[in-house]
Amino acid sequence: MMYLSFKVSNFRCFQELIIEKLAPVNLIAGMNNVGKTALLEALFLHCGAYNPELVLRISTFRGIEPSFKIESGRTAETPWDSLFTGFDPAKEIELTGKSKTAGYRTLRLRILREPLENPGVSLFIHSNQGKPAEPLLSTDTDLVLELEYNEAQRKGKHYLVVGPKGIQVQPFPPPPSPIPAVFLAARGRISPAEDAERFGRLEITGKQDVLLKVLKTVEPRLRRLSVVVAGGVPMIYGDLGHGRLIPLPVMGEGMVRLASLVLAIANTGKGVVLVDEIENGLHHSVLYKVWRVIGEAARTFNTQIFATTHSLECIRAAHRAFRDSGHYDFCLYRLETLGKSTRVIAYDQETLEAAMETDLEVR
Repeated sequence: MMYLSFKVSNFRCFQELIIEKLAPVNLIAGMNNVGKTALLEALFLHCGAYNPELVLRISTFRGIEPSFKIESGRTAETPWDSLFTGFDPAKEIELTGKSKTAGYRTLRLRILREPLENPGVSLFIHSNQGKPAEPLLSTDTDLVLELEYNEAQRKGKHYLVVGPKGIQVQPFPPPPSPIPAVFLAARGRISPAEDAERFGRLEITGKQDVLLKVLKTVEPRLRRLSVVVAGGVPMIYGDLGHGRLIPLPVMGEGMVRLASLVLAIANTGKGVVLVDEIENGLHHSVLYKVWRVIGEAARTFNTQIFATTHSLECIRAAHRAFRDSGHYDFCLYRLETLGKSTRVIAYDQETLEAAMETDLEVR
């Protein structure tokens, strides 16, 4: 699955955003609060398509633990109100993506404030012990988030319910997600155990040297990598020639960030990797090499990449890396706020080259 275009309506800061002619590797730039992270979040929700619980997960990408508060039997706060433009629960979020293989898929999110007054909503908690199904909704239930998806050969609805019984999803979404996706947030790290598991999958298929080759661009002394279980937690260790293995985090934030990125690409074939502030932890002197290996890995594993940046050095390095590779499967998009709307300016190889030569602002 490779996105060709993507449209966002009434999500976060976007009343409407349309981004077209998407490339295998896409870099998103723009001023603060213009919606770069929000675009990645919208793509992440669209990749999951059938799973409304993902709206809770994207809060954690921003360092916010999802929570809700019930007062006098009714929910006072919900973890998804901020997803709707202007915090307006009367609006409907619509996300539409187009791919070459699957065509169009549309995802709609709406809040049902009074679910019992909606005759089309009939939800039950199903028991695996032969007991009768219990109604999920009651007069005390405050809010239901409805997720509706519509694609070429499939459509349906799922509900995320918040109330006195907690947070529940009905009916439970079928696995797997339509599009494999990994989100690398600007804040926080992928857990060492998760990276170790992804590295283990590469070892099974004999592709573990992909990661070693990439990390050597930052640390040339690195000889080999291995997964070591210490204190019950698996972690990637490296050999720098000191006579003992060293945990990857000890080698620096840049090594961990780069390892997580490459492992995500290698384990998300025919899927999407979303990276917020891709330059975090990486010195500007290695950005050219990093982009070369990102492009090579994306082509090898057929993974589409969306990343954000604030760095002009990062943009310049990406442009040079893809130009020199002979495969300019890369595009820069700059988001600009115009009143209540958001404009997208696309830079292909020719226009980005011209912008660089004239010192035009592209961040």
